[in-house]
Amino acid sequence: MAEYREAGVPMLHMRPVVEKLRAELGTRYPLASAQLWLEPQGREIVARVQDEVGIEQSLWVVRTDDQMLPIDWTPPSHRFQESLKWSSPPLQLPVLVWATGTDRQVEIDPLRSFGEPVVRGVETSVLAELHRAGDPIEMIAELYELDVPQVVAAIEYEQRRAA
Repeated sequence: MAEYREAGVPMLHMRPVVEKLRAELGTRYPLASAQLWLEPQGREIVARVQDEVGIEQSLWVVRTDDQMLPIDWTPPSHRFQESLKWSSPPLQLPVLVWATGTDRQVEIDPLRSFGEPVVRGVETSVLAELHRAGDPIEMIAELYELDVPQVVAAIEYEQRRAA
């Protein structure tokens, strides 16, 4: 909502957009849905709704097709988008994050290990601690039946996390 206000969209114009998005998406807080902002289909929904309720295009916060998006989709935003796995429709909520991006080695799943980062079910902190204690990467990989690149990804993730 703040993004719209900062862009100069009067609240009088926002209410119909929010109500229409609530009905279409079946959620009380549609503007808080990451799906709307991270997925092209979501941005298209917002652009269409803005048009349907008659908001002047110069006040649109989201534009699609041949128009420029006024929101700056930075490389970190794109990396975050690519690191998400979504649940099935109709909810389409983020259910998994690949913590190291597109290599998909380290996963964060709220339903596994209390949301702690893991590599094939093994917490990254455990693997990194073994390495800090002096165990060779190859031995750690063999102990947990992982590939060496998986152990390396876990260790690198924990090092970035600690920095």
